[in-house]
Amino acid sequence: MAPYAIPDRTLREEIEDGTRAQANLCWNCSTCDSECPVYLTTGRLRPQKIVRMANLGFFHDLLSLPEIWYCLTCRRCNYVCPNLVKPASIIGFLRQEAIRRKIVPWESFLRYRNFFGRFQRIRWRITEQCISDEVTPLSPEIWTQWLETPLDDSADSVPLSTLSPSRAFRAAGERAGSSACFTCGECGNACPIFFERPVFDPQWIFRMVNLGLEEEILKSPSIWLCLACQRCTEACGELVSGHLIIARIQELALEEGAVDEAFPFRLKKAQKTIYPLFVEQIDSLLGFSPPP
Repeated sequence: MAPYAIPDRTLREEIEDGTRAQANLCWNCSTCDSECPVYLTTGRLRPQKIVRMANLGFFHDLLSLPEIWYCLTCRRCNYVCPNLVKPASIIGFLRQEAIRRKIVPWESFLRYRNFFGRFQRIRWRITEQCISDEVTPLSPEIWTQWLETPLDDSADSVPLSTLSPSRAFRAAGERAGSSACFTCGECGNACPIFFERPVFDPQWIFRMVNLGLEEEILKSPSIWLCLACQRCTEACGELVSGHLIIARIQELALEEGAVDEAFPFRLKKAQKTIYPLFVEQIDSLLGFSPPP
């Protein structure tokens, strides 16, 4: 018979001191699981499991857990917890400790980070297909092509004189404070998915709103890549609510027909094809064994 796991109070306190995640308040309602996009599409990441292990002081087991690297850092688990437990904060702390203790070598982390940045290209491409309702099966060849091919940034060279600003569209952004933005770039510095401007750049989105360039931004796949992590809002020195601006843009895209009503459902379905591959590639990069 396998021995019972013995909780370690000292290690439990060490995790709590490093995270202030209040893991002891978790009552296992699984609300965090129901909001995690990786869990919903792969079943391979359970925030609740990580919180429970932290609450029992299973520090060393957590440091070697592959799941901590599957997290997109969207922090939805933090925001939905009725008891204000912060699973994402635990995951962030565990990642730092795994690197510091060389459980995950620095070189492996750099490869992981490079892959995570290029993965946003895949998210952009699949979103583009969902907008046009021409979603094709994602073969290994297409996955590699999308991963390795940067997006065309020719849109930056479009003369402003050829664009048609919308005052009403700009006003929609002003309600979230967009007019206060002076393009300092702090939102981009804080954004976990800003690696390449053509893929996703919160500052570019806010500038488009301030210029009233409704048609150009409502049709962009970029607005659907936002993780709603609220880091741009937290980082902004001018109190611009960046995540609310993007949420409103998404609503307008649906209201004004830039995307059809079935688009969100196509996108959710498409995510079920890309996130399992995302998880598999992380296993390969970091040397984790696939599940039986």
